[in-house]
Amino acid sequence: MVRIVTIIGTRPEIIKMAPVIQALDGLGHEHVLVHSGQHYDLLMDRIFFRDLGLRAPDHQFELKDRSPSSQVASTIREVAPVTSAADLVIVHGDTNTTLAGAVLANKQAKALAHVEAGIRSFDRTMPEEINRTVTDHLADHLFAPTETARANLRRENVTRGVHVVGNSVIDALTQNIRTAEARSTILRDLGLSKGQYVLLTFHRQENVDRPGPLAAALDGFERVARGTGLEIVFPVHPRTAKMLEALGLQARVASVRGLRQIEPLGYLDLLVLEKNAALVMTDSGGLQEEACFFRVPCVTLRESTERPETLEIGANALAGTDPSRIEAAARRQLDAPREWPNPYGDGTTSKQIAARVDAVLG
Repeated sequence: MVRIVTIIGTRPEIIKMAPVIQALDGLGHEHVLVHSGQHYDLLMDRIFFRDLGLRAPDHQFELKDRSPSSQVASTIREVAPVTSAADLVIVHGDTNTTLAGAVLANKQAKALAHVEAGIRSFDRTMPEEINRTVTDHLADHLFAPTETARANLRRENVTRGVHVVGNSVIDALTQNIRTAEARSTILRDLGLSKGQYVLLTFHRQENVDRPGPLAAALDGFERVARGTGLEIVFPVHPRTAKMLEALGLQARVASVRGLRQIEPLGYLDLLVLEKNAALVMTDSGGLQEEACFFRVPCVTLRESTERPETLEIGANALAGTDPSRIEAAARRQLDAPREWPNPYGDGTTSKQIAARVDAVLG
């Protein structure tokens, strides 16, 4: 029997790969699911598995407290026995787990498929940019979300095995939004009304691990809350909470009027908050895509994005962590027309990937 091994490690990978995993499970091949445990809270990961109706991993590890290099090395060491008999290894995105799976497949001479291939920020100071680029150059089968991603690969002389299939985030959204709206009570629980608040997520290493960008961003959030009169709802990522404490900024964040800190959310609650927000401010890649789908304007708290399609259609604006730029971008996006097209496909990405995999494996 043909053996497929899919390796994931973070909550964005759980979300985006859930429909792909389900489609691969339906092929009739042996399909082994590995979760590296790269993210911060395995309990939260299990909540995401539950919310998405995804089966438990066949192999579960825990790498959250290790350095990036140790995460890559440990994943290779731990997962090697699982992939040793694989006919195809599948990874997603740009995490340390992604890179580890790609290098492992290469060293074991296994065919490698990369889901969400070809996206580029063109900022090599981002660890994710290195991870995704290396993975693309090791992959045999590259599932690109857009023609822009295919063009990026072509510029790097990667042309064989490339297929534009859309982004599986759309599959996840279309499969889960009705369930989310039926089950979630988050708006009522928080006393929120549609279009009367801003959703904020903020956790990336370059933003929260240094006091300068983190403090500047807090000033920006304060300006947005004061200038728009909208409450900012802020599910605080464990990494951000840790760094606010380590950098002595807890009192500062607590002093920002209109900034409402809440605990991290499950996937269904987060979908409902996204869909009903007046504006999303984020440094997450996935939320840029999701906000675009929901036609909720976005401000990206970074200097670059690997989702340029969102900028081109006016769904998104870059602001970095400069307070004045954050405020200006928020005001501009709140006034933006919400008629942009969805550039990420029609919700059949997982079926297309499964069909390609089945054709390759026979």
